Amino acid sequence: MACCIGCAGPQSGKHPADTSFLGEEQPAQESWTTNMRIFKEDKIHAVVAAGHFAEYRKNNIITRHLDKGLTVTFFDSNGNLSSTLTAERGTVYNNNDMEAFDNVVITSGDSTIIKTDYIKRFEKEKKLRSDKYVTIKTRNETIRGYGFESDESLKNYTVFNASGEADIQQQK
Repeated sequence: MACCIGCAGPQSGKHPADTSFLGEEQPAQESWTTNMRIFKEDKIHAVVAAGHFAEYRKNNIITRHLDKGLTVTFFDSNGNLSSTLTAERGTVYNNNDMEAFDNVVITSGDSTIIKTDYIKRFEKEKKLRSDKYVTIKTRNETIRGYGFESDESLKNYTVFNASGEADIQQQK
């Protein structure tokens, strides 16, 4: 949210605000305790909440920084909850790719829980990737490794350099 303070005469509505003084290191917009709803094709896609939001513009590229706690709730094409991501901070880019940093936890609708310190979501591919240490817990197994790749629903994933435990049920 931009704020300008000053005096204006009767012509005040005819001139755009001059933001050239902001420079590249200052946010063009900033707000606190932010809640945003993201729609795709008139359907809810995600709800984003953050303690602080800052939008930066450089060479016609917009980058949005979210910090002081980040929660993103994703919905499927039917409007049902599909997963929730929490992290300390995140960045959203022009192409809607997103990165989340520090204490990242993703919980799917079927109770799969992924914990890592970094994850990137690629909008075009609809994939999640990390090159950091990751723990994935499901009802029957815990898998650990360094790096992983998954679809957005967390149904099909690959864990690299993996180790883990699984509950094996014997058939009678």
